[in-house]
Amino acid sequence: MKTFRLFTFALSFMICFSCVRAEQKEMKASEILSLVKKEKSVHVVDKIIIGEVDFTEGCEPFILSVNMLQCDIMSNIFFENCVFMDKVTSNGKHGKTPVQSRFMRNLLFNGCDFRGEVDFSDATVFGMVSFGRTVFREKANFNNIAVWSKDSYFSEMKAEKTFSMVYSYFAGNLNFLDAAFDGNASFQEITVTGKLSFKNSVFKDRAGFDMMTVSGNASFNYARFEKTANFSWARFMGAAEFVNANFETQPRFEKTLFLNKANFEGSIDPDKLNL
Repeated sequence: MKTFRLFTFALSFMICFSCVRAEQKEMKASEILSLVKKEKSVHVVDKIIIGEVDFTEGCEPFILSVNMLQCDIMSNIFFENCVFMDKVTSNGKHGKTPVQSRFMRNLLFNGCDFRGEVDFSDATVFGMVSFGRTVFREKANFNNIAVWSKDSYFSEMKAEKTFSMVYSYFAGNLNFLDAAFDGNASFQEITVTGKLSFKNSVFKDRAGFDMMTVSGNASFNYARFEKTANFSWARFMGAAEFVNANFETQPRFEKTLFLNKANFEGSIDPDKLNL
């Protein structure tokens, strides 16, 4: 009898636990945008997000210029271990007029899986930015993003297709430690006022860092470049480390400016580069 009661209790617990997991499994994008509209914090863990997440639908736009509107996202955005089935964007339209987003607090997507496109181009963020351990399965666009926080994290992320962050500005440190790029990776004219790290990252397609500016130390130690890596016209104000970096094709360093120590130990002979 005692054994039967224990079995019944265990079975009931398993059923209830399964029900809770089932109830928590999916979440509509409209529920997220409803929280944003109310300026409440968005803290979502272990959910499958159904529908397009357009952050401009969660705020009232105002005139930025003749042909552009902007809206302020007051909510703290935090997703962890979530799957996004559709597009996630900070760009929308109000009628026919484009709308950009300005995130006043944190923008955090940790351990997330993006099945659709990701577009945070032209966004401004005043809080911390983190896409650590995130997988981008379609195009990821962070062009012209401006981040005004001490640290931004893209460590251990993986981009299965094109990843673009050209003309972007980071007023602090930017970390791509252990990142993996299967498609073309573009970082042309990026500006980082703090430290930059691509240590131990893998680039399977072309990697563009031309005309980038890094004020602090930059690390590409142990990075692997399977196709052309372009650092032409880049400016390194602090130490630039390429220790044991693996360039499988000849990299480009035309007119690259090193204002501090440049270390290519175990990598390539700097005398053979057109600096």
